[in-house]
Amino acid sequence: MNSNRKFAEFGVCLLSVILLFTACDSKSEKLSVKEAETIIQELLGQQKVSLVSELNEITPPEVWSETKHQIFKDSSSLETFVVADGKAAVLGIGFGANGVTSVVPYDINNDGTMDLVYAYSFGSGIHRSVISWMDLNTMTEYSPQGKIEQPVRDSIQASFRTYDLILEKGKNKIVVYQIVNKQNKEDVYKALQKYPSKKDIQSMDLKQEGLLYVENDVLFYEAVDVK
Repeated sequence: MNSNRKFAEFGVCLLSVILLFTACDSKSEKLSVKEAETIIQELLGQQKVSLVSELNEITPPEVWSETKHQIFKDSSSLETFVVADGKAAVLGIGFGANGVTSVVPYDINNDGTMDLVYAYSFGSGIHRSVISWMDLNTMTEYSPQGKIEQPVRDSIQASFRTYDLILEKGKNKIVVYQIVNKQNKEDVYKALQKYPSKKDIQSMDLKQEGLLYVENDVLFYEAVDVK
């Protein structure tokens, strides 16, 4: 009798463990493009906007592994969206340029969960590249702050970049590179519109423009002297 009870209790425990692992696995499963599109359409419906064309997933491996959020880009409008847990938000602006060109996960506000830091370009007539970050707990977008000793130069850099950017995550900082390709411009342009792969980036001519780093839960941008 006791052995049967112990066996039954063991079975219940084993079932609980299996269900727990199943639940964890389900949370780590990626959405299909179709599932993501439904969530994004709901977001855009609230804004009385609709997707222009086909969605493509551009989630960098490190973004998925560290945040369990997915990133999608509209192939025509080049607007970019982050999706997770049945919610979606717009990353940056794509109108008139290349949209999001680089994304890295980084915990900005020291809350124990990763946020997204990203570069994007937009502008009809005047090309502009901008850096922003999103708190993934609230899906709220913020801009980095300029250093006090460099307010004028940093604000100019942030407002009037006429080139696109690539971000590279380091241990305690994010390096900001400008793309200065004078050769194979067409290939770079196509890569940026889709979202550049590591291979694409390796073929680019990059020049360091500045650094992003966190102090007191604030993301700061500091320009470097590039000659």
